[in-house]
Amino acid sequence: MRIAVFVENALRSGGAFQQTLSMVQTLQSLPGHDIVVMTPIAENIDRLREGKIEAHLYADGIWTRFCDTISGLMPRSEQVMHIIRRIGLKSLGQNLDLRLDRLGIDIAFFNARSATPIRLSKHPYVFTVWDLCHRDHPEFPEVFANREFERREQILKSVLPKAMAVIADSDTGADKIASWYSVDRARVHVIPFLPSASVRAYAAGQRSSSPQAVRQKYGLPEDYIFYPAQMWAHKNHLYLFEGVAELKSRYGFSVGIALSGGDKGNQNYLRACAHSLGIEDQVFFLGFVDDGEIPALYDGAKALVMPSYFGPTNLPPVEAALLGCPVIYTDQPAFRAQMGDAALYCDLSDPTSLADHLRSILQDTSAVERLKAAGSALAGTLSEDVTTQKLKDIFDAYALKRRRWKT
Repeated sequence: MRIAVFVENALRSGGAFQQTLSMVQTLQSLPGHDIVVMTPIAENIDRLREGKIEAHLYADGIWTRFCDTISGLMPRSEQVMHIIRRIGLKSLGQNLDLRLDRLGIDIAFFNARSATPIRLSKHPYVFTVWDLCHRDHPEFPEVFANREFERREQILKSVLPKAMAVIADSDTGADKIASWYSVDRARVHVIPFLPSASVRAYAAGQRSSSPQAVRQKYGLPEDYIFYPAQMWAHKNHLYLFEGVAELKSRYGFSVGIALSGGDKGNQNYLRACAHSLGIEDQVFFLGFVDDGEIPALYDGAKALVMPSYFGPTNLPPVEAALLGCPVIYTDQPAFRAQMGDAALYCDLSDPTSLADHLRSILQDTSAVERLKAAGSALAGTLSEDVTTQKLKDIFDAYALKRRRWKT
């Protein structure tokens, strides 16, 4: 069976990039199925083909996308378009379906929130929902401003009921999808995040960088904590700054803060906050870093600190656990369900709780060893083989049904 995997984000850096690349590589290993990547971004083509992944560029015009989408959102318009197609405009309202037909595609796979499934009338699809945090925390500007909340809701309400299968990162996420969007819970499959390919390779000894190399390159101190996250408000970098300032003033410990990720309009504000807290010389904005450097930054850090509001799960904590980096995480039920004893949990209303955890990690070697042992045990449960089998089961089930009708 031929599966079209839609990659609609640029394959550069960040958690979305890492998760997308990991999923494509996992799908590529499925026995009995061929993977074709469809992307509207030209720069992705070379990167995918370097990995020996068949990739095709599609860059439809506004009118083409509009007709396909209207056909999906307004079924009655399809009757009119069908008549027009019969008199010559054969691709009207079904341009994307015809592209997939020419490639012999049986089913589409979406690894991120996308409106593209609305355009499909002939090809079923599997849809992935990483989070529903616009519902959990609608007050944050990145999910509230400029009608972003309404856009997300329109997409999810349009595509989820029709999806052949929906993939969630956790039972918490799966239950919310079923409850909020009236999707049969049996059609929602839980597949937890895997550490990125670069982190797994580093853990296996295939290393292109080292803690010493990244310290030297970025001017990091011997003692630093790491937070890989783009500068969104919900990532809560300010709490991290407040906790480190409290650690310094209350206990006399000074640690560096290594921040990787792009600016989302919040970085200047964060710089000003660091200055006002008196820790500007301890904060290192690294920007986007090379894939091979992320594992080395985990490896050299005293801890990963992730005070994010958004979940229900996140990728950095499991990556840190795999590499033996202690984890400090937000104290939320979903995050405790993800990490269990493999993390310390901080109260976002009290920066002192973060300062106390950091002091413990800096002073108590036995606490660090306990976290590393629990992290190693947790990482051992996140098997690529399990992910592959779950995906195989989904597509095998469709392949069985697909035999019931002619191409």
